[in-house]
Amino acid sequence: MKKMLRYCGLALIGFFFPIIVILSVMYFYDIDAGDIVVTTESILTRLIDAWNLDDSERPMNKTDEKTIYNPKQSKKMVHLYFADETDRYLKVEDRIVAQPESPCQFARILLNALFDGPNDNLNPVLPKENFLRALYIDYDSHTAFVDLNQTIGAHLPGGVTQELLTIYAIVNTLTLNIRDVEQVKITIGGQEAYTLNGHLDIRYPYTTNMLIVR
Repeated sequence: MKKMLRYCGLALIGFFFPIIVILSVMYFYDIDAGDIVVTTESILTRLIDAWNLDDSERPMNKTDEKTIYNPKQSKKMVHLYFADETDRYLKVEDRIVAQPESPCQFARILLNALFDGPNDNLNPVLPKENFLRALYIDYDSHTAFVDLNQTIGAHLPGGVTQELLTIYAIVNTLTLNIRDVEQVKITIGGQEAYTLNGHLDIRYPYTTNMLIVR
């Protein structure tokens, strides 16, 4: 019986001791109880937000790059857009690619496939090279921010038509395959640019253009 009373006493001390400490601090520093509640709620909210942060919003590391090409991932039929035989319009090429859970990683796969060039009797909009520097999706505005290498301008000698095909090959490939993307903003070398190669203004986001598709 004495042992039980001792345990009960310790339990009561353990319960009331933090309360006494908190009340003492509040009294000494003249802190209002409402301030403590607000501060505690703010801390808990930040912890929950950090726990629920989408992986696609985190910077990609080497481990992320490996998961993009994991052969165990699910596959999806996608539509890639390349130039037709006349180099005046875009045409669709169906291709099966890996589909990770992250839309941002999926967008990277799509653009890498686009820059690799077509498999069918279509023409690439760019030479086979990895022009993608970075990619980020803003889910609030449904905008994909695509940052390209500064060398891309040197690979667009065909004038306004070539530049138009390149932009909408990128835009249509992303907007028509990823539900979270409705428009695409292109930057060059990590900076906002006026144009890819002197013809079209890329300071503003582009949306899907089906009039250029045949």
